[in-house]
Amino acid sequence: MPLLPSRRARLVAAALLTMPVGGVAQGATALDCLPPVPPVPVTDAATRAEYRTEIGREFTAYFDEAQAYLRCLDAARNEVSEEINRAIRDYQSLGSEPDG
Repeated sequence: MPLLPSRRARLVAAALLTMPVGGVAQGATALDCLPPVPPVPVTDAATRAEYRTEIGREFTAYFDEAQAYLRCLDAARNEVSEEINRAIRDYQSLGSEPDG
């Protein structure tokens, strides 16, 4: 069987490759959130029995990654909500003068 990096290793690599350069922190956006890839179902009973521990670890990692994904989406939603509130305040500060 060829040696493939684990899903977690691939996600860590993807996260490192997409980090902002220069230490500038930006708010999360939905584009920063990568949904996890669900484990492939193993239907063969012998394979399930032989690799039960490994399969269990893969599902546990998936559930952890799914929670991180949902937290990322929540952070992105909060960031957009803050931006909307700032825009509303800026708009309201224009006053009631007609446009043009």
